[in-house]
Amino acid sequence: MYRCLADFFLVHSMSNNNYKCDLPQKNKFSISKTIISIIPWMIVSGLLWAGVFVKPTVTIEKVETPAIEPRDNIYGVDVVDSENIWLVGSYGKILRSNDSGSTWRLQKTKETNHFQDVSAWNNNKAVSVGNTGVVLITEDSGETWKEIIVPKNEVANKLLRVHTYINGEAWSVGEFGAILKTNDYGRSWGKMREDEDVILNDIIKINDSKVIAVGEFGTILISDNDGDSWSLVELDFDIESSLMAIEFKDQFNGLAVGLDGLIIKTEDGGITWQRVETSGGKVSEHLMDIIWDENRNVWFSVGNKGVWVEIDNSLENLKSGIFDKMDLSWHTEINLVDGEYVAVGANVGKFSPKYNKFVELSDKLVW
Repeated sequence: MYRCLADFFLVHSMSNNNYKCDLPQKNKFSISKTIISIIPWMIVSGLLWAGVFVKPTVTIEKVETPAIEPRDNIYGVDVVDSENIWLVGSYGKILRSNDSGSTWRLQKTKETNHFQDVSAWNNNKAVSVGNTGVVLITEDSGETWKEIIVPKNEVANKLLRVHTYINGEAWSVGEFGAILKTNDYGRSWGKMREDEDVILNDIIKINDSKVIAVGEFGTILISDNDGDSWSLVELDFDIESSLMAIEFKDQFNGLAVGLDGLIIKTEDGGITWQRVETSGGKVSEHLMDIIWDENRNVWFSVGNKGVWVEIDNSLENLKSGIFDKMDLSWHTEINLVDGEYVAVGANVGKFSPKYNKFVELSDKLVW
């Protein structure tokens, strides 16, 4: 009997416990259901709040424009002094450096023709020439450039070189035998010779009255009266290549270089010329420019495929090399700054003859 009663109470107790537990479980289910139902509304409300009160910020990193872009060709260079350098090139680009080429400032013009050369009278006044006979001058260090109308012909008018001299004088040469001169810092230009179907690539004035121009097919023109009349120099040897540049170290001794490694010399002010034969062999690459380095007492020339040529004062010893064997860029012009050579063309760089090292100049652009 007692066992039956115990069983009764045990069953009854368990039944009551189950009953008491049913109510909280239902409440929990109801609360969970409520929370789940309001979650979408909470999300929507949060998005609405963010849309009204949160202001989006976008961080855009500035893309620096390189001074010399990959598509650029720099054809002309002029070194005013140890700090100031001018460069000109394709699509009307003019660049100025005031720190020996570490940084560059783009000087804006409206010109889209290619500039072929630049030359400065001083730190403020300079002239740039180029395709279609374009001539621009500056009188404020390049802050502004003014286009100058010059004599042209109906055939071809590209101007390839320009050189400045004292008292505002400058000479420029180009297509169709063009020889132009100014005596007023480039504000006006006169035509110094009748048109001829020949391209003149360079010109130099070696004293008060003598001017010499060189060009294609070995053309050498000389004037002894400051350009009033010109004579064609007759050579004792045949030249099929074009002469691209001319340089004198004094009024008697000069060199001219050209295509296919052509190098010729004069010792009488350009009246007669001979081929240069050296113990260092012959260079076959095109040579585009040459300068006389008085400090090192050598001639230095640049040209195609990164080639450079150095000839001693005696013209008996020649050595040559390549600026960078990994970059066979051509160069059209060379200039001196602090004992190093600034070469321009498909790239721009300084060559140190002391360390035999070529370093491309920084393309950092300062606005």
